Amino acid sequence: MANNVFPENELRRIEKLKSYELMGLGKDPELDVFAQAACLITDCPAALIAMMEEETQRIQSCVGMELDTVERKNTVCQYTIMSKEVLVIEDTFEDPRSSSNPLIREGNIRFYAGVPLLDDDGDALGTICVIDFHPKKLSDKQKDSLEELGKAVTKILLGKK
Repeated sequence: MANNVFPENELRRIEKLKSYELMGLGKDPELDVFAQAACLITDCPAALIAMMEEETQRIQSCVGMELDTVERKNTVCQYTIMSKEVLVIEDTFEDPRSSSNPLIREGNIRFYAGVPLLDDDGDALGTICVIDFHPKKLSDKQKDSLEELGKAVTKILLGKK
């Protein structure tokens, strides 16, 4: 697994996190309804909403598991912020981006789907993602719904500034 991958716009992305006042935040219970909705949409037992900072993924909402922060180099979400669309890894033990990740292995996380939270300029501030403990597939409708949920989360986060 390649650790610490960064998008080309990383410096601008971090500056935006600061300007939107999205750095160093703790859990926000108001976001839990969106994480719960992500679980319902995808039939997954766990979901999280997180901002990707320079070296840490800071969790703002987490249902189905207990996490506050994760070292960026150990996240699968680092790959999601590189994209402008939903990232689905049907079996994390088989994908080179996640197969040797210690958190994936220790947590027996077998499925991941993440949506980048994009601002109006298309810069990914963070992610909303779901996980499961079994490999699985998502339908196009589930992916589209997860993507729409990500847009709603972004509006809520940016509206708080």
